[in-house]
Amino acid sequence: MFSFPGFNELLNVIIRTLGIFFFTYVLVRIRGNKQLSNLSLLDVLLVIALGSAMGDVMIYSEKEVSFFRAITAISTVIIIIYIIEFITARAPKKVSRVLYGEPLILVKNGRLKKKNLEKTNMSKDQFKSLLRTHNIRYYSQCNLVQLEPNGEISIVRKKNSKNK
Repeated sequence: MFSFPGFNELLNVIIRTLGIFFFTYVLVRIRGNKQLSNLSLLDVLLVIALGSAMGDVMIYSEKEVSFFRAITAISTVIIIIYIIEFITARAPKKVSRVLYGEPLILVKNGRLKKKNLEKTNMSKDQFKSLLRTHNIRYYSQCNLVQLEPNGEISIVRKKNSKNK
């Protein structure tokens, strides 16, 4: 019923899993954070990797996708996530910034930071629409608006700013 792969086959799965995991990580980091919403980048990668590994073994036959290869791939992804989270919880802030990113200031003292907005690949109209969902009509109402690494927008209103 089950075929047991050799050590080299399992090592091949681990190496391929590591390679595709970090390749995907880099691509998602380059693409940006605005789509991530409440999930961290590692959460998104975990969902994608586990979904793929689990889906393949559930759909394809043992001859096409070995059950033990899928378990090896899933275990490798879980271990990678654990190691990254373990390291970042104990590492200097610079390491955490590389892995998770850092906030990007979009409005400071009521003024739009155009270059930073361009980095998000968000148009001014998209950004204005996003601000309106937070009952903000003008940049001048904000002391600070920043895009957090998880894709959320943080807004600090000016003290004298009211909903207009």
